Amino acid sequence: MFPTPRQARRLVLRYGAQAAFVLALAVCALAPLHTQAIFYGGPPLALALFCVTALHSFRTAGVAFGTCLAVAVSTGLPTFAHAGAVVPFALLFTVAWAVGLAVGQRRRYLHALLRQERERADREAAAERLRLAREMHDVIAHSISVISVQAAFGRLVAEHRPAEARDALETIETTGRETLAELRRMLGVLRDDSIAPELAPAPGLADLDLLAERTRRAGLRVDLAVTGEMEPMLPGLAAAAYRIVQEALTNVIKHAGATTARVTVGHGHDELTVTVTDDGTARSASRPDGRGLPGIRERVALYAGTLEAGPSASGGFRVHARFPVGPSPLPAPPLGRP
Repeated sequence: MFPTPRQARRLVLRYGAQAAFVLALAVCALAPLHTQAIFYGGPPLALALFCVTALHSFRTAGVAFGTCLAVAVSTGLPTFAHAGAVVPFALLFTVAWAVGLAVGQRRRYLHALLRQERERADREAAAERLRLAREMHDVIAHSISVISVQAAFGRLVAEHRPAEARDALETIETTGRETLAELRRMLGVLRDDSIAPELAPAPGLADLDLLAERTRRAGLRVDLAVTGEMEPMLPGLAAAAYRIVQEALTNVIKHAGATTARVTVGHGHDELTVTVTDDGTARSASRPDGRGLPGIRERVALYAGTLEAGPSASGGFRVHARFPVGPSPLPAPPLGRP
């Protein structure tokens, strides 16, 4: 596998600095044979030491610095008439090593920042993919459940009650058209930037009436009750509450065999409660092959809420979510695995 241009440039700099260091070191080693060798090789060796220190690890830089000092002492003392003449070269190597060390630390710090930024971008992209997958699951599962129930009903009454079969087909057509429109808006964020997506606000608690009406088309009676006065809340919290009701009703259609479901939304002074109950067959709260209840749990956890899901005392199944509501945004914990 060929290296990327950035990796190739880095390799050239690293090995180039090593080659320059070895060459300058060889020139300085000729000082016993030529008096001026230490003068010609000293400054280039200091520059090479700076490059090696800035581009390599601290251990390699320390070995290179010690080698330079050893060469200065071993070649300078026999060459100069006075031993003090070695001091300027030792200081030159020390300054080059110190400056290179500072530059190298700064370079590693910037690389760490860039790596953290890339990791943050990757986490945000993964969270966005998870959010989009969850939204698509909620939309498609609910709509397909309605369409499947209506298609089965229409097939049963097609011969003897054509008017009711026609109504079922109209429901299928309307539900399919609405689902396609919502999916287009949702997937608009994935389009090319040069194309303006048709975006719409995410559904919220004000859209529960429309959700209940669409669910009634599947033959399930839905009673919707809203209590209390709505407090200011995050738009994402309102959308999460809507999706919880949608997913709970989808589960009722698919698994409960119920005829009636009751949706209760309670607005308290500092909390929001969402409750969905049905009169169907009680079912397990944990299905390893399903994404309904796990998706609800993730939405509840995202806004620091609590969830109760299980058979109700009067029969059927009950989903009860509670969210704290305050004037300031709630801290969101990290998302779990999709």
